[in-house]
Amino acid sequence: MRKRQTFKDLVMLAADRRGRRAELFVVGPEPGRFLSTSRATAAWALDRAPHARRVFEESVGSLDVSVVQFTARHVGHVQVTDLCDVLPPMVAAALVR
Repeated sequence: MRKRQTFKDLVMLAADRRGRRAELFVVGPEPGRFLSTSRATAAWALDRAPHARRVFEESVGSLDVSVVQFTARHVGHVQVTDLCDVLPPMVAAALVR
């Protein structure tokens, strides 16, 4: 479920063209690894988020695109930041638990 939520958040940030800085904050390396390596389709990742599916189809098109393809092609302006890299180690350790 967290993978789907992370992808949905990324889709919504990528589609937002209001000129604001787009940042996605994650905890630990797994969300970033999922976004950069997953072969799962956008259809799977967004199957529980009807609004995000519509946004995806309007901005990208087919839901047959894999997560990794979408991430590589459409989210260059979105900064994905692992909070474990920017927070003090003790705080980061508490988040990962």
